[in-house]
Amino acid sequence: MNQAQRQRLTELISQPIDWQARLDRYTSLGIGGPADAVVTVDRHNELQALLVFLAEENIAWRLIGRGTNLLVRDEGFAGVIILLGAAFRTVQRQPGENSDTVLLRAGAGYSLGRLSLQCIDWQLTGLEFACGIPGSLGGAVIMNAGAWGSDMASMVRSIKLITAEGDKKLCRRELDFSYRCCNGLAAYQRKAVVAEVELELTKGNGSAIRQYCNELQSRRKQAQFCQYPNAGSFFKNPPNDSAGRLIDASRLKGTVVGGAMISEHHGNFFVNKGGATAEDVLKLMQLVQTKVKIDSGVALEPEVHFI
Repeated sequence: MNQAQRQRLTELISQPIDWQARLDRYTSLGIGGPADAVVTVDRHNELQALLVFLAEENIAWRLIGRGTNLLVRDEGFAGVIILLGAAFRTVQRQPGENSDTVLLRAGAGYSLGRLSLQCIDWQLTGLEFACGIPGSLGGAVIMNAGAWGSDMASMVRSIKLITAEGDKKLCRRELDFSYRCCNGLAAYQRKAVVAEVELELTKGNGSAIRQYCNELQSRRKQAQFCQYPNAGSFFKNPPNDSAGRLIDASRLKGTVVGGAMISEHHGNFFVNKGGATAEDVLKLMQLVQTKVKIDSGVALEPEVHFI
């Protein structure tokens, strides 16, 4: 960005801007080169004004949530990284369409794990699977996050997008969810930001919900224990199988490329043992894909997103 663009950006954003920011500080893997700027937007109108400016100046941008499902390349990102601030981290409860349901309107920047824990106190069932998942609500919708046989598609009623032209609401039918994907958002990629999500949950028994959450959290800790920085499950599970099982069957646990390693505890976790680069992770990914394809005939697809 030139000096005039930097000055204009400073005038648009109320929070301090992190210039030439290394993105390893913004991801759970702890990997990534610099972005021109990282900005935190605290208000809806501020976000829209920012999108207008970026479109007019033809400046590339990406929004990241909590950076838990993300690999940033070593060369970084030539553009602006957007983070959602205070106005996008709120939640409201409203009566549902019948006496057994409740609607939650939550900002896309809200922590998914935190929301699932709040649902215990509110005695709402449906989001138990998200206990322990560290990402943001918006990111969970975009990738249709799920676990233990449940996913976001089962409860999302609608989402609100913010674009340079204004707000737009997409209903569940328009979202067209599939496994780890929200197909309906493809047309809005790099054009809109998921700002708010409307969820429909069912009233339940608080004690039973808490017990189920505790059980799932315990199972998650046992299956996914990891002492190193990681991005969670790296590959999507193929139909009727699991990426972790296939990687284990190829005897790849513990494989190291540079500072990146396949977890010895969970085959579908890539970890940063210290000093790992994005190139290390990408080489490890390609190694796994090649070996699993040879051994099992399955082409593994990444679940993580790349910048």
